[in-house]
Amino acid sequence: MASILKEITNTIKVNEKSEIFDKKIDVTEKTNSLLNNLDDENERLGQFRIKIFGVGGAGCNVIDYMISARAWPDNVSLYALNTDYKALKRIQGLTNVYLLGKSILRGAGSGGDPDVGKLSVAEAEKDIRSVLENTDLLFIVAGLGKGTGSGASPEIAKVASQLGILTVAIVNFPSVNAEGRNVYENALHSFNALKKEVNAITKISNDRIINNDKNISFAQAFEQANIEVTNVVNDIVDMVGSASNMNLDFADVSNFFKNYKTFMAGTFELNQAYSYDALKETIRHSISTSYSDMVFQTQNIKLVLNLKISTKVPSSVTNDIRNIFKEITHDNALTLVNGIDYANIEGLKASYLISANDQAQPVINESTDSKQHENQSIYNDTEVFSNQRFINIDEYNNFEETKKAGVKRETIKFDTQNMITESECFNSQDVGRLMTKAINSVMNHAPEADEPKKYN
Repeated sequence: MASILKEITNTIKVNEKSEIFDKKIDVTEKTNSLLNNLDDENERLGQFRIKIFGVGGAGCNVIDYMISARAWPDNVSLYALNTDYKALKRIQGLTNVYLLGKSILRGAGSGGDPDVGKLSVAEAEKDIRSVLENTDLLFIVAGLGKGTGSGASPEIAKVASQLGILTVAIVNFPSVNAEGRNVYENALHSFNALKKEVNAITKISNDRIINNDKNISFAQAFEQANIEVTNVVNDIVDMVGSASNMNLDFADVSNFFKNYKTFMAGTFELNQAYSYDALKETIRHSISTSYSDMVFQTQNIKLVLNLKISTKVPSSVTNDIRNIFKEITHDNALTLVNGIDYANIEGLKASYLISANDQAQPVINESTDSKQHENQSIYNDTEVFSNQRFINIDEYNNFEETKKAGVKRETIKFDTQNMITESECFNSQDVGRLMTKAINSVMNHAPEADEPKKYN
């Protein structure tokens, strides 16, 4: 009897152990299932859907260049949209081509009229909206100043805005000397219209390209513009798509574009032994030879940096870069968000986005004098009003009164011998100081009256 009871007890214990073991297996399986929840390919986790719209002749030329520039990731799609049928047919190897204004223009183009470019989007809006559904990031690349790029780009951006898509515009600006005042003014108007609809915008200046190389041909200048726009898009795509030792993620880049309306993009590379001075010179050279004529903000500057470095580069590199940009921008509160990837290179390579001045407006200065053109200045937070006069420091005092009077803004001819420099741009302290100086000067040189005036 005792042996029977012992056998029953042992059987119960074995069964209990088996049940416990089975329960442990169940827990383990559930845990593994939770840890492997990245396996579902249908969720497209981390694959943010990016579309690049080339709008108008210049924009489509960029798309044509992009096709052969690199193998774009599967989550990146390229589109060419134009009113010119023949121009679209020249693009090789792209199936995403769309003829804007097909029924009203019949492929004839916009004739350089931005209003025609604007109307060409009306009949295409349904198709554009359908293509943009479920898009995370849209790049609009265009040349401003003529018809389709200038007129259609803001309308396309408006559709993207209605769909809540993060939209970034990278536009090419015409040369006022080479292409004329009317084209340049169209570009300015379109730039402001486009800026209202997108999250962020930057521009590549043809004048900067030409001035950086006086011997460059028009064909080479246009090619260089295509390369520069492609590089900006490429760098941003890599920022949000490449895994690295310390990642920049989509949220970092998205927050930058949502908080800073205008920005400047650039790259720099150090191929020699690392030193602070060598790095500083490299960054300064990158900025001075940039094809963008955007200017830095005066405060609250944000810098997003994607950095590839060798193992020989010291860990102080990010702090050094931040300090160098602080010195260049004169903003001690500059904030830096960076990604770092250790690569098989000699020194370092970096691409960056930096917030620019949202209020900066280029001054139209049409001149055939190259030296005068080189001295054209971009003012921070200032619209300069003139009536075909030289602007010099003596007229500085009257700026606020002139602005209030609503004097028509016209072409400004700079007195290059006595020109207001960027450091002398108007602010309240300067105006107050100079006004006081002017009043004192008048009082000191006023003719003596025959007898004192009497006041009631």
